Amino acid sequence: MNAAARRYVISCSSLMLVYAALVCLISWGVDLQNLPYALRVIAAASPALPLLASLYVFDRYMRSEPDEFLRFLMSRAALLAGGVVVGLLSAWGFLEQYAGWPRFPLIMAFPAFWAAYALTSTLVRWRYA
Repeated sequence: MNAAARRYVISCSSLMLVYAALVCLISWGVDLQNLPYALRVIAAASPALPLLASLYVFDRYMRSEPDEFLRFLMSRAALLAGGVVVGLLSAWGFLEQYAGWPRFPLIMAFPAFWAAYALTSTLVRWRYA
């Protein structure tokens, strides 16, 4: 594993630990209903910060990866994964609105992106192998 990949794994792992700690804190550690509204909003939104930071870490990794073909494959897979998630969530939204489907839990959008990325990166690598 090169230095850029090692830094990515360490950074991403650290951010996911912070994310998990924040989710645990707002789910079981703090009584959000008794907080003033402004603090409740900040606390409820706090797990999104490490998720956003992990996207920055992913971008930093792609920019520092020495293999330009690998960078191309990763960026193509990320673009396709984003398109898959946007398309599926848009379709689900129309199905909610007009067909009475249950609401999609939006906190699952980030994991859906990474699941789509796992699929698209496999397909992109297979396509260019």
